[in-house]
Amino acid sequence: MELLIDKINIILLITIILNFILGLIIYFNGRNKRINKIYVWNIFHIISWVVAMILFRSATAENNLFWCIILYITPTFIASSFLCFTYIFPSQIKKNLRCKMLVIFFINLFLVILIAIPGIIIKEVNIRPAMEKKIIFGPLYFLYFFYISCYFSYGFIRLFRKYLHSVKNERIQIIYLSFGYALSTNLAFATNLIMPWIGYFFLNWLGQIFTGFMVAFTAYAIVAHRLMDIKFVLRRSSVYLTSLSTILLLAISAQYISTTFFPNSATWINVLILILAVSFFPIMKNRYYHFANKYFFTSLYDSKKVIADLSDKLRSTLKAEKIYKYLSETFINSFHTKAVGILIQDKQINQDKKGEGQYILQYNKGFNIGKSKVFPGNEKLCHLFTKHNESIITEELKHSSYAKHSGIKKTIDLLTKFGVEIVTPLNVKNQTIGLIILGQKESGDMYNNEDLSVLKIIGAQAAIAIENALLYEETKNFAVKLKKEVQKATENLKNANKQLRKLDAAKSDFISIASHQLRTPLTVIKGYISMMIEGNFGKLTKEELGSLKKVYESNERLIQLVEDLLNISRIESGKLQFDFQETRLEEVVKSVAEELVGSARQKGLRLAYKKPDQPLPMVKIDGEKIRYVVLNLIDNAIKYTKRGSIVVNLRLGMKYIYFCVIDTGIGISEEDSPNLFKKFSRGKNISIVHPEGTGMGLYVGRMMIKAHQGKIWAESEGENRGSKFCFRLPVSHNA
Repeated sequence: MELLIDKINIILLITIILNFILGLIIYFNGRNKRINKIYVWNIFHIISWVVAMILFRSATAENNLFWCIILYITPTFIASSFLCFTYIFPSQIKKNLRCKMLVIFFINLFLVILIAIPGIIIKEVNIRPAMEKKIIFGPLYFLYFFYISCYFSYGFIRLFRKYLHSVKNERIQIIYLSFGYALSTNLAFATNLIMPWIGYFFLNWLGQIFTGFMVAFTAYAIVAHRLMDIKFVLRRSSVYLTSLSTILLLAISAQYISTTFFPNSATWINVLILILAVSFFPIMKNRYYHFANKYFFTSLYDSKKVIADLSDKLRSTLKAEKIYKYLSETFINSFHTKAVGILIQDKQINQDKKGEGQYILQYNKGFNIGKSKVFPGNEKLCHLFTKHNESIITEELKHSSYAKHSGIKKTIDLLTKFGVEIVTPLNVKNQTIGLIILGQKESGDMYNNEDLSVLKIIGAQAAIAIENALLYEETKNFAVKLKKEVQKATENLKNANKQLRKLDAAKSDFISIASHQLRTPLTVIKGYISMMIEGNFGKLTKEELGSLKKVYESNERLIQLVEDLLNISRIESGKLQFDFQETRLEEVVKSVAEELVGSARQKGLRLAYKKPDQPLPMVKIDGEKIRYVVLNLIDNAIKYTKRGSIVVNLRLGMKYIYFCVIDTGIGISEEDSPNLFKKFSRGKNISIVHPEGTGMGLYVGRMMIKAHQGKIWAESEGENRGSKFCFRLPVSHNA
């Protein structure tokens, strides 16, 4: 049997390809899920049905009956697998599922046996003039028709019942899936079951083509509404390729028409087509970007670029109004949200209420809330979500078990009333200083996992920026008040000045005392956690041990933060004391490198310390201070290197000993380089790689090296090309 190649079979082959691609997408995005497996099983039978039609149209006279029987067997499996699918979509029934599927299977098997016996449902196939094939149906064809009709009808009834008891997004999924299947099924019934029954066979191949409606609606439900929980992410490259394909298709079509109708002018027309294609490509690409952003599930934004750009803007100002504006522009441009609001805690009210206090609306764009400016907090939601830096999705909260709580229900009603889709906390040191609220997207789609990840990072950055801005505003207001008081007391200026100096000294003393007081309990915590990890208080489970290690690491970061604050306080007050002694620098460096080699190994990095070829001369240093600098530089190299190696070396120059740490990490951009050793300064993309940093370590290190009459610097060939941090110390004259 030779395969018939005509326009109809080519269209049928395209239909197979479309169904096959849809099946691959669903399978590889949930190969372990029953719902995905059954849907792929249904698509497999659809493909088999289309293949059977191609082979039936290509079959010779002696094979016509065989391929006709196959052609009518495959729809029974389509109907049965579709009905099975409705039992588990969008959520699975709890009782007797396996039993019901077995009943469906055996009924289907019985019908297949009837179809396979010639003369019962299908008698024979005759060839009419013009190669049209006429199917002669048997006396029980009505039973076949009844079976297919009942299975599909009952499946649609089940979907309608589930629609009535589903949540918002599930309802949308059911609508698209049902509509696509209903359109394909009804048209296929007309062309493949009813029309051949009454003697019209010339359109019996259209039913297979109509499965394209099912593919189209299912694909859109996947892209736009996470059908079967498939997170299909559309990227810029996809839109770029689509734009390019469209331009090429139009250009090829125009070239074909020009060659057909204007063969003598083909060369000039081809040049014109090329110029037009190049000119219209940017326009086409922008149109596709706009369309995808508005109607598809995932907005086309580069999350790293969005976070980095916003971070630059937040660092550029200490005005809260500008920060709110930058945040609003970021959300509108990236997420295409219709409304943005920022609420800040009323500190006076919230001091004693632990989340039950109130929030004041500081910025609003798009929310229709009238003159309302003050909104109540919720202690339970604060405990469940915001304290843990988790966003609240209104729709999910509405259908969660927490919605039964009376206090939470009031908050849900309030969020629903104003059209708030998502609430993201602004947390600073586990304290919620405010909330970001976002409305619906322009496309009406829900916020996806990528959006939530970006929101979490932006929330952390924005919280620090807003806190600094509010503190700056408070400081400014305090300065204004102070100025007025000074002006009123000019005759007591001398005494006031002395008092201010005392206050300044008290401030420095307070910072120093507070830091000392913080170090003591943190050290105690560290000791007890260490003993617990070592098993001094009993054997721990794997989960308990993992949690304690995380607490231990966080406590270590707090200890380091307190130490940095204490050092900065001492440096700025001139009270940082040094104990200079003759020391061998290579012993200090070797000790630190051995201490950190485990941390590097955990990240899959190679940390190598290259010993000097010969012993180095003594240097007069404060060993603990220099150890701090070495530790900070090597630790930074580990934190900001994803793969590769870190090399630590020492060498002797004419008058100095040089220490260097060379890594293969994220590198340093030209714009970041001048600010590296400034107080509270961090690189452009640093917050993405390591959000816990404070920007104090390099500043403290610079001050300590400076106190040793040395110099510290950094070198890099650019971003993602590694970096080199070095310092030099003068050789001791007594060595």
